[in-house]
Amino acid sequence: MASGTENRQAVFSWLNEFLRDQNLQFSRSGFKGGASLGKHTVDEVAGNWGDPNYSGNKPIRWLFQVDLTVDPIIARLPGAVPEEGVGSSNTAQGDKAGLAVRILPLLQTGPNAFTRADDLEVNALFVFHGAVAAGSSSDAFSYDITTGALKRGGNAEQYIFAGLLGLLPRGTVKTVEVAGAQRDVTYGEVVDALQAAITTLPKGGAGGQIGVYDLSDDAEATRLKDEVEAAWKAAGPPPAAAAAAAEEAEADADVVVEAIDPATLEVPVNPDLLGIDASVYRQINAMLQSGKQHIMLYGPPGTGKTTLARWIASSLPGGQWTLVTGSSDWSSQDIIGGYQPIGGGDVDFVPGILLRNFDRPLIIDELNRCDIDKVIGPLFTVLSGQQTTLPYRTDLSDKNSHPYAILPKPKVGASDHEFAPGPAWRLVATINSIDKASLYQMSYALSRRFGWVYVDAPTNLAGFITEYIAKTDPAAPVPAGGDACALADVWGAINAARVIGPAPIIDAIEAMRILAPGRSFFGPPTEEIRTAAVDAIDMVLLPMLDGIIQQDAHNIADAAAVAFGLTPPEAARVKRRLEAVAI
Repeated sequence: MASGTENRQAVFSWLNEFLRDQNLQFSRSGFKGGASLGKHTVDEVAGNWGDPNYSGNKPIRWLFQVDLTVDPIIARLPGAVPEEGVGSSNTAQGDKAGLAVRILPLLQTGPNAFTRADDLEVNALFVFHGAVAAGSSSDAFSYDITTGALKRGGNAEQYIFAGLLGLLPRGTVKTVEVAGAQRDVTYGEVVDALQAAITTLPKGGAGGQIGVYDLSDDAEATRLKDEVEAAWKAAGPPPAAAAAAAEEAEADADVVVEAIDPATLEVPVNPDLLGIDASVYRQINAMLQSGKQHIMLYGPPGTGKTTLARWIASSLPGGQWTLVTGSSDWSSQDIIGGYQPIGGGDVDFVPGILLRNFDRPLIIDELNRCDIDKVIGPLFTVLSGQQTTLPYRTDLSDKNSHPYAILPKPKVGASDHEFAPGPAWRLVATINSIDKASLYQMSYALSRRFGWVYVDAPTNLAGFITEYIAKTDPAAPVPAGGDACALADVWGAINAARVIGPAPIIDAIEAMRILAPGRSFFGPPTEEIRTAAVDAIDMVLLPMLDGIIQQDAHNIADAAAVAFGLTPPEAARVKRRLEAVAI
């Protein structure tokens, strides 16, 4: 069971990916400083900001007074009006479709007596129907707790989802002194008081009390993601996405990454990425926390390496990243940069995709599809922790002008000719081990600059299929103990010849669900499942087996015939098709 903060990180990483796939972004207001309020102060006599004019404009927390002198306890805003500032976001790019804010309870223990309770923090999450209109680099949001209106600059912003995120078990106790006596207040009491105080009015929905999600419970974290996704689908297609690509968007002002302590880095388990061994997360986190900056994920095809790379980058400070897929056409100009025509007959140095996004992780998928040493070779010295100089001048007309340089570490006040990485920059790359020998190779010297993590196929194939079916179709028949899984038996025979991950097996399951709806994947195969399996082998699995040897083809065909109880004509068809792709 993950902790509430671990599940929050996992949910935020998921939401970041969910929105990014639609060219949108997610803002977290006030999260980068830990418990620090920066220049903001709290007046524990008035139960408000020390300087309401300063802090109320763009607050770092959403303040609530939680009155412990009454029973049941109640929550209210510090001011005399029902609308209060909740946080801010960089909306300048016109791509922000989500906002998370931190609620700081101020426990009232008597007249003019409040206790700041950072340890009872609750978060609020709002998801918009598409991006809010482009604004400034630090737009303030306010919320009216009686009407459910979320506003930016005085104008209402429609949202499709709102929820309170609890980070602690409801029974967690904090002891304070109220009217001269010790009073135990539970986290659940605080959350309930906040829920009772906050009305929501989502777009297309009915008004009511804000929903609560107890993230100390893994099932509640899953429910939160499901309900956000359901709200998004129910709202229909969002307005046109922002014109600017997400990979070109500037980092949010509220999530600017400062110096990173490697010991604090933690990539949580992705509950939606099934079949990943726990050792993979252990190794990733051990490398990150030991200071290894660049990660290489390698292994058989279909094991989830690309999804895992995105998850790693989304879980790191800032949560922003850029993804490109390797190509044999690449040169160092594509990644690093080089001289290019800029119009008017002029030529100048144009930074490549890495230097244009030197403040965030760069994911290179299928890295060995490019000439690795040629493409990222100019980074060799930088990856070793030393500065490198590029063969390009800042002023082509002046042979004595500075050449461009790439620095290995962040630098405040970097010169015009210097490219300095942001603290969050790193390379996260993937390689399919099945292609490793046939495509471009990485030199040993360069490979040492990466931390390598092997992402294998699941060890329990039937267990994976059981888990996947249960997750994607809760109404599916539950296998009895000892039930055989024919598809798992065939997968095992395939892996004996050439290891493949879950992705093609999932494709086979989905195809068989269409061809044989409602039929079980466990126990003796029915005629419908048998026919569907033969078609799925043709549609999904054969392309993954091109180039296997004849004996392996025969072994797989025999395994399929036995597992699915194929008729002689069906078995002969499968064997013939497998022989056609074998060598």
